[in-house]
Order: sequence, then C-alpha cells, then structure tokens
Amino acid sequence: MQKSEKIIIIFLLMCIVIVNIFIFLIYKMDKNLKKDIDDKIVYVTKRGKTAYEVYQNDRIIEIFDNYEDALEYAKKYENSSIKKSGDYKWVWDSNPPYEVYQGYNLLKKFVDYKEALEYAKKYENSTIFFRESNTFIWDSQTVIKNSYQIQNVPFIGQYPELFRGCEVTSLAMLLNYKGINVNKMELAEKIKKEPFIFTLENNVYNGNPHQGFVGDIYSRENEGYGVYNEPIHQLFKEYVGGNALNLTGASFNDLYYYINKNSPVWVIINTRFKPLPEQEFDYLNTTRGNVKMTYREHSVLITGYDSQYIYYNDPMYPGITQKQPKNDFIKAWEQMGKQAITYVP
Repeated sequence: MQKSEKIIIIFLLMCIVIVNIFIFLIYKMDKNLKKDIDDKIVYVTKRGKTAYEVYQNDRIIEIFDNYEDALEYAKKYENSSIKKSGDYKWVWDSNPPYEVYQGYNLLKKFVDYKEALEYAKKYENSTIFFRESNTFIWDSQTVIKNSYQIQNVPFIGQYPELFRGCEVTSLAMLLNYKGINVNKMELAEKIKKEPFIFTLENNVYNGNPHQGFVGDIYSRENEGYGVYNEPIHQLFKEYVGGNALNLTGASFNDLYYYINKNSPVWVIINTRFKPLPEQEFDYLNTTRGNVKMTYREHSVLITGYDSQYIYYNDPMYPGITQKQPKNDFIKAWEQMGKQAITYVP
C-alpha cells in the first residue's frame, strides 16, 4: 500500500470518528435539553402557575411561567410560537398560518383554524388561505350537500399486529386513499412514543397522549393507552407536508366541507360511538397536568354522512363501511375533544 493511500485512509477514519463524536454530542445536548424542559414544566406547574412553552420550528426551546416573558423571548427567533402547557393550543405565532380574505382583501390572520373559520363565516365571499400548503383551503361559496359518501377508501385492520394501533391504522387508510404507499407498521414504528409510567424528581407520572403514543402499541401484555391528534398530525406531515390539516376544535358540521371535497377525516372517538358516562373516564397524571382519558378511546376514518348516519372505516372491523346514528357519533366525538385531521383537497 502506498504511503499516500495510508494517509487518505487515516484521514477518512479520523473524519468518521469526528462525525460520530459530533452526532453523540448533539444527541447528548438534545437529551439534556428535553430533561431541562421537563424539569422546568414540573417546577412551574407545582407552583400552581401556567407554563408557557416557546417553540421554534415545532421544537420546544424554553419554558416561562408567564405569557409576557414567553412572548419577549419568542420574538427573538424566527418561526417561533407559544402554547400553554396542558392546553395544546397555540396562543401566539410569529407567522400565523391562516389568512382570511374577502374577495382580494386580507381581513385578518389566525394561528388557529377554528378561529379563522368562525371569523370567515361572518363575511360573504370569504376564503381561508393556508400558508403551509400555499393554497386556499376553504371558501364560503362551496355548497355542502345533505349527504355524501367518498368511494373506494381502502380498508385496513389493526389486528393482530397492533392491539392498540387504531390511530395509526386509520391514518394508514387516509394516506393510502391519497395515493401514498405506506403501511400501518411503518407508522407504528415512526409515531412518537411516551412511556406509560415513569419517575421524574421522585414523582411518578404518566406519558402524555398529546406528546406521543402512551405505552405499548403492539401488545396487550404491557400497559398502554393511545395517542391524540398532535403526534398524528406531525407524523402525517412527514408524508403530505403542508397539505396536512388539523381541524381539531372545529364543529362537526365543518368536517362536511372536506368530505364533500373527497378528503376523508381521521377522528378520535370511543368504541361505543355514543357519549360515555363520567365514570368511564379517568386522568393521566402527566408533567403538563392531568389529561382526560378513557380506555374506550378509539380512532376511525370518516368517509360519509347523511341525515341519519355517519359512515366510517373502522380498523377494528375492516372490510365493510360501518355506520352509526349521527347525533350519538357527534356527541361522542365532541366528548373526546373534537379531534380531527384531514388533508387539503
């Protein structure tokens, strides 16, 4: 071997070592930052105050115990935003994603889709522009039919591989209908995870379904619960980018707009598809406060509606379109926090 070749090999090996060290240091810093943030949230909430979480590019960077300090800090960064810990709703954003227009005139910008829609409905000839998809996602001129059924939405069953995987399986049906070839197991692997139970500063906490899938998604042998709209929305964005729409908080009637545009709607509901008595609910004790839960939590993909029923694909019963009485279904959905996700038509 030539001397010059040995030098090149040694140089390459040194580069590999340096890169690995750099990756390790980034991982270590990221892990320490997450622990520091969690410790701060626990400290603030223990004092009975509301924690305000500052994000940059959807990544949490700091915690404050009052909105004014959080806002002052967030304004130092581009693409920054603020949400209340435990509320999971943006209260400020440096670049509000929703713009309401009347004709060609910009009326107002909003962080929240629900608020943008409520505002837009007050005006004739109004539209909502969504910056992330660079397109208009709603207009007041669209006529909503009294009944509509989306055809040929694929059926995918969650069993036997995913005992608690209704949320990612329903998401797989939505993605497959949009023409994206992905299976439920890939989504189950990618969804953010939270432990079912863990200890922090000598206190015992549960994982948070607003942050990731809580517990074991695969087997009933281990403890587990499920996941709510935020982690599903983030995962959905990995495949459809800015076309992912989180409709959480809007009224059920507002979902019909997208169904009429052939966009099925992913939702969180319960396995009985009707309102549950309060004794069916409990709370997960998370670092961001108590999160309401029920072990009857479920997820399906809505494909249609008429005057009496809501039609949907159920990952527990694949192969045939299911239906439930409209009023019961809507009330059960509202009870679970009005969680809904679809894509830009």
